[in-house]
Amino acid sequence: MSHIKKGSMSYNNSIYARAVEITEDYLGPAGERFLRRQITTHLDIEPEKMRKQDLSKLVDWTALAFASLTDNTKDVEAFTKELSLLTGGSRYR
Repeated sequence: MSHIKKGSMSYNNSIYARAVEITEDYLGPAGERFLRRQITTHLDIEPEKMRKQDLSKLVDWTALAFASLTDNTKDVEAFTKELSLLTGGSRYR
């Protein structure tokens, strides 16, 4: 399991850490807060306890939320695709 340190927070969950990295690529420093809110609200779990099985539902919710933040459909599609690749599949193309 990887251990990534970002700012003052430490992530021991590699899936969550990778999801944060992807989200921050698109939303900058607000990415971690955005992702944490999606996970706690829609998955009803602590982000650090996120499992690979949770990603499919997370991808659906974050795609909707991210689309509400921008009119740039290419960014929404790219973000969704990158996040969905964490599941090991290629659900979104």
